[in-house]
Amino acid sequence: MNRSTLVTITFALLLVCADGAKENAKKNKKPKQTVPSIDCDIRAGKISIPEFMARCPAGCQEMKQPVYGTDIYASISSVCNAALHSGVMTNAGGKVLVKKVAGQASYRGSFSNGIRSMSLPKWRESFIVSAGKAKKGVTYPSVLEFLPSKPTVVRTELKKI
Repeated sequence: MNRSTLVTITFALLLVCADGAKENAKKNKKPKQTVPSIDCDIRAGKISIPEFMARCPAGCQEMKQPVYGTDIYASISSVCNAALHSGVMTNAGGKVLVKKVAGQASYRGSFSNGIRSMSLPKWRESFIVSAGKAKKGVTYPSVLEFLPSKPTVVRTELKKI
């Protein structure tokens, strides 16, 4: 074999090995996490998962959904409006991380980032919101599980006096 043939074969082997390494790197990459979208009116208490990520749409500030508390919010608060109030998201929408925590003895209302939160006495469950960045090594659900709505009781008979 002459020298030019040997160089050509070596170069071809290098190209084949480099291409195989790229394919292995693609196979080892983690799939991008799917973040479920929610509406502006979704309350944290309606979602059964204790810690989750969600994507809020743009324009929630105009929807004026209720928010109770400051920094720690009552679970009857809108997730997206609590994220706006806390400043972890703008009115352009975005991803938020929600973590449910124990209920508080009281919730202090305030005005922040264009959102008015209200005060509330004791409530059974709370949540905190933070910027929508996944914690290292944690996989969040790509589908949110909602608690069933309680049926509305409508009384049709009149009480006898």
